[in-house]
Amino acid sequence: MTSFAARMAVLQYGDSFFPSGSACFSWGTEFLSENAILTTADDVKSFVRGQLYARWAKFDRPVVIAAHKANLDLGAVSAVDNQVDIQTPSAEFRAGSRRLGRAMLTIFAKLGRDEASAYQNIVLAGSACGHLAPMQGFLWATAGLDEEDAVALSLHTFCVGLLSAAIRLGCLSHIEAQMTLEDLRHEGARIAQTAVCSLDEISSCGFESEIAVMRHAKQATRMFSN
Repeated sequence: MTSFAARMAVLQYGDSFFPSGSACFSWGTEFLSENAILTTADDVKSFVRGQLYARWAKFDRPVVIAAHKANLDLGAVSAVDNQVDIQTPSAEFRAGSRRLGRAMLTIFAKLGRDEASAYQNIVLAGSACGHLAPMQGFLWATAGLDEEDAVALSLHTFCVGLLSAAIRLGCLSHIEAQMTLEDLRHEGARIAQTAVCSLDEISSCGFESEIAVMRHAKQATRMFSN
């Protein structure tokens, strides 16, 4: 893929026009907003920044990279996928990650990616779970994106998913979200320049969001799935 085509692909897969299904998920921001924990743009920025370090840097990023390196080795991809399932203790987080990852698989299969269809069969057979982060690395690799583009796209969609939920919950304006995204983009770029940990060292310490997601599941009225 040429560099220009790759840039166009990054724009396509990172755009809200792409039917990823992520708009249905808040990853705990709905509960935190309704309980007056996230009420201002500064609150949201602090929360997303915390998740960036606690979750993305030490878990999603290395998983995306490992799945990207595996590329067409579906056995290696499924090993990463199953490790993510094991190391995601919250049932609500597991369910959300699986739904979004499997949605990506479906989209890429319908776009004619044979690798996506083949992995769908592995998931349907119960030998893999289809979690979001490994599917991102795997599917973006099959689409011709290099590792750096895949990491940048992972970072962007991670931040935008949280910020867009916060906008709809009334925690911050669109302009405040763009300002926050600019700051987080620079911070994320610095993280991306650091050495990535191995899969033996990945960890996720996003306790605030995980507790919020678990408590959100017990609410009678909800805007988001989690």
